[in-house]
Amino acid sequence: MTAEPDHQAEEAEAAKAGPPEGGEALAEEAAAGEAVADEAVAEEAAADGAAAGEAVVDEATAGEATAGEAAAGEAAAGEPTAKPRVSIPPPKPAAAGEKGARRGLDSVAILAMLVFVLVGGLLVFGFAQALVPAAEAQLGAACRPLSPSPASGPVPELELEDLDGNPVSLDDFRGKFLVVNFWATWCEPCTREWPDLDVLASRLGERDDLAVIAISVDQEPELIGPYLERMGLLETEVKILRAKPPDAHQLFGSEKIPDTYFVSPEGELEAVFVNVREWGKAKGVRCVEASAEQSH
Repeated sequence: MTAEPDHQAEEAEAAKAGPPEGGEALAEEAAAGEAVADEAVAEEAAADGAAAGEAVVDEATAGEATAGEAAAGEAAAGEPTAKPRVSIPPPKPAAAGEKGARRGLDSVAILAMLVFVLVGGLLVFGFAQALVPAAEAQLGAACRPLSPSPASGPVPELELEDLDGNPVSLDDFRGKFLVVNFWATWCEPCTREWPDLDVLASRLGERDDLAVIAISVDQEPELIGPYLERMGLLETEVKILRAKPPDAHQLFGSEKIPDTYFVSPEGELEAVFVNVREWGKAKGVRCVEASAEQSH
């Protein structure tokens, strides 16, 4: 076996031998040691700078990545892919909106005017209609005690004559309010009603805007004179006429007698009073006067 050199013995001998000769050698070794130390420091500084640079590069890269992710997020938020796209109509031009508003105001103004005209017309019509029922109510109140029935239509044309046989027409009395009574000498209710007709005509005799007319439906005209004399009616102010033919009352709608009709100055039927009425009493006179005033 080959014996390995004893390094420890060599180092001990070297140490015993002491430092190398000459101060220059020691100075060179010290300078060399400092240079080595400076190089080590420089290497550490370079390493630190490189590490710092790499960190800066990494941060920049991370910033770019973050910016890219933010941009991608904004793009994703701006254009969603999960929801369907909806078309939004473009806004109307301002001019069109102004025209529409102006057109709307014009429509409102026209509508308001129409409503005003309509309401005004209704008020006028309602006022006029209110006057008619008021007048009719007044007339109805005056004649209510005599229980009238409504009648309408033009007065029928009758062939009439006076007690002297002269032809007469109801048109001869046009312009006057007429109280037309149908009677006969053989009619007992007519006989009871005659005195009231006589009183009515007497009380209204001074008025030239109305007339009381008694039309006989007797088939024998020669009986009328003696009847009037017996009743004391020869001087009556009632206009006594005779109908030809004697059923003239049926043209007015009467089936029996006595019946009394109110005829307007224009020749229109206004009311009928069936059977006997107390015309000579205050309620009868009041009814005739109120009706005559209403007709005029």
